[in-house]
Amino acid sequence: MPLLTLLAAAALQPAAAGPFNATAPENREVLPGFSFSTVEPVLTRIGARFERAGNDERPALTVTFANGRRAAILFGSCQGTSCRAISIQAVWNAPTGAGAAALAGAIAAFNQRYAFSRALVAADGRPSLQRYLTADYGFIRGNLAVNLIVFAGQIDRFVAEVLQAPGAAAPAPSSGLPPVNAPADPAAPRRRPDGSEAPPGG
Repeated sequence: MPLLTLLAAAALQPAAAGPFNATAPENREVLPGFSFSTVEPVLTRIGARFERAGNDERPALTVTFANGRRAAILFGSCQGTSCRAISIQAVWNAPTGAGAAALAGAIAAFNQRYAFSRALVAADGRPSLQRYLTADYGFIRGNLAVNLIVFAGQIDRFVAEVLQAPGAAAPAPSSGLPPVNAPADPAAPRRRPDGSEAPPGG
């Protein structure tokens, strides 16, 4: 199914339950890994709408957060239906004219101000915001909720401080999200338990 069709279907879904209850006992639950069955209930709890995408080998979700911002969740390092990593990504159309020249500097400044997520310009010129999470030994449900909520807020900051900054030629939100059949941020090194970095995809 085309990604635009998936996005339209996601927008038509009824509003999910919310808001997030930070004191709920379930927040301390350890999720064994990332999958539709572990991530979707968390998205529902934070008031996000979502639609499944990708395929069996490269599962993905298209997401609309409670603040209206859109992103894709790409699952990676999967063994069967359980995956050890997810990449949360938001993408915009490439700017034109002077905006393209100023974008790199604005993104560098954004990355200096905020360490939570990584902003970059993709090879095709599209600005992107990404967050990469690993669950080699599980992931706390409440921490996943907070990561998703903060990422939605980071999209707001990125739009305001980079894409709509004075002098920037604000690009429109991309008509499509990152390719949903791509691995979860294949360029990102994976962290070993001792804190060292494994080769990308390792």
